[in-house]
Amino acid sequence: MKRLSFIVVVSALLLAAAGCSATRSVSLGEADRITAMQIDDMLARRLYKIDFTRAFPVSAPSFSLSYPYYVSVIGDRVEVFLPYFGRAYSIPYGGGEGLDFEAPLSDYSETTKKNGRREITFTARTAEERYDFTLTVFPLGESNLAITSTNRQTISFSGSFDLEPAFEAVMIE
Repeated sequence: MKRLSFIVVVSALLLAAAGCSATRSVSLGEADRITAMQIDDMLARRLYKIDFTRAFPVSAPSFSLSYPYYVSVIGDRVEVFLPYFGRAYSIPYGGGEGLDFEAPLSDYSETTKKNGRREITFTARTAEERYDFTLTVFPLGESNLAITSTNRQTISFSGSFDLEPAFEAVMIE
């Protein structure tokens, strides 16, 4: 009797394990590959948004960002909504628009580095100043951004790609 109940319990466990593995439709490795392909597609179409969660000012310690700060590239335009901390050398009275603007981008270039890492550089000009962006994108969407300005100290950010379909639908309209 003990042997029969042992066989029933083991069989039930094996069936439960087989059922769990059958419900898992995508393995973790395949999910990473799909994410990398999605990022490749977004970069190729120049239609992406990166949410930043950490700032690295030159003259202060790094800190976490609690508000949804981002940079969006939409074709030949860039939308920037980031905080600025650092020294400003020459800015308009009242501080100007800082890193909160939408502008056409120019000199867009992308190079692939080791381990699938991509380095993207581009320039944006506003009425106040010129910004040079250096964006490093890792295969699974982690990203680092350095912004060099004509009138301010360089500041860097880290974050990740926004892979939400809602963002893409809004950008296409």
